[in-house]
Amino acid sequence: MKKIDLQQAISIAHKYYQSKQYSQVKHILQPLIQHGVQGIDIYYFMAAAHYCLDEYEQAVEAYHRGIQMNPDFAILHAGLGNAYVQLKFYDAAINSYNQALTINPDYLDIYYNQVYVYSITGQADNAITVCGRVLDKECNSDSLEIALESKYDRSNPSPAYLSYIDMYSKLHIDGDLENKVHAKMVYAGKSMVPWITAIKDLIALTNSKTLLDYGSGKGFQYESMLLEDKDQMKYQSLQKYWNVSEIYCYDPGYPSYQKLPRKQYDAVVLTDVLEHCRQEDIKWILAEIFSLARKFVFANIACYKARQILPNGDNAHCTIRPTAWWNSVLHLVVSSYPEVKYCVLVEFIWTDINGEGSVFQMLSNCGSFDKVLDFSSVTIVEADENLVPYVPYSVRVDSKGILYR
Repeated sequence: MKKIDLQQAISIAHKYYQSKQYSQVKHILQPLIQHGVQGIDIYYFMAAAHYCLDEYEQAVEAYHRGIQMNPDFAILHAGLGNAYVQLKFYDAAINSYNQALTINPDYLDIYYNQVYVYSITGQADNAITVCGRVLDKECNSDSLEIALESKYDRSNPSPAYLSYIDMYSKLHIDGDLENKVHAKMVYAGKSMVPWITAIKDLIALTNSKTLLDYGSGKGFQYESMLLEDKDQMKYQSLQKYWNVSEIYCYDPGYPSYQKLPRKQYDAVVLTDVLEHCRQEDIKWILAEIFSLARKFVFANIACYKARQILPNGDNAHCTIRPTAWWNSVLHLVVSSYPEVKYCVLVEFIWTDINGEGSVFQMLSNCGSFDKVLDFSSVTIVEADENLVPYVPYSVRVDSKGILYR
């Protein structure tokens, strides 16, 4: 085969790949391989096509053959690591990631994926080390001890807690002046949106009737909202969709909702909250949350940097920690509240050739939670304009369990 024919074939395969016609990519490239034609591009696109078709063993083989041709191509080692993760060959995945990082130490996507793999394999020290290296410099071997031994409480929070509350209050009132975000758009309540069906499932499972949103933001998520579920049933508000009799909003950074609840609620939910709290305050805040719950607590916690930089120069996610860190603090707290069920989803960024999505590790004292949670059965058709860009909104979970928004 002439060189021009080879380049044309690769160009055609590339176009098929871009249009997600992965079987056609294989159809174009397989004859080249069978005829002994060698090329990094051939094996890269063949491996990528296999990966996108969930053919991970074949992807591993193609990545290996590409690496044999050029062992210094970091993207091949990264792709091989991702394929190993899908096969649950985690040690091999970590080795491949380390090879990619040896070649390209600035390969940020791999660090993110590494944190997730270290977390799901229980390698807490390694997960914390990587977090501290690229996500949060305060995430180190002393970090957990600081959180567990903290003596701060509601009546005596850390100085950082008080300064953060003041800062968030000003953001709510004045807006994010640095980034030119209008006050109404600042913490409007959109962080709740991705979790509304999962919370609905937990409400039904526990027969909950009242709900506290701890860290609710401005609460626009509870204004008039048109939702449509998978059966095309329509609901005029989140309260109707959840079928609860009462919703209470509490947010210490929003003046209208700064009044701490004086009673318990069946359900306490918090989304995009704990990672905004300093590590020395996490224990007492979690204890407060569980003290307010009768039946269950739901939380999601991001293990990645926020897009927002606060006026003090800090990333808005000031406590970025892997699952094992949160689990240790959680266990210390929940021992005092054995009657309260909980579902805590630690969210990691996962990046592969399909793009960026989210993967989760669940912490729960109720094994059935992971079987009932649904992330994709409702669409928000209409809502407050300040919840944009989440309207209209739907969630897609692919065959690998990766959530895309």
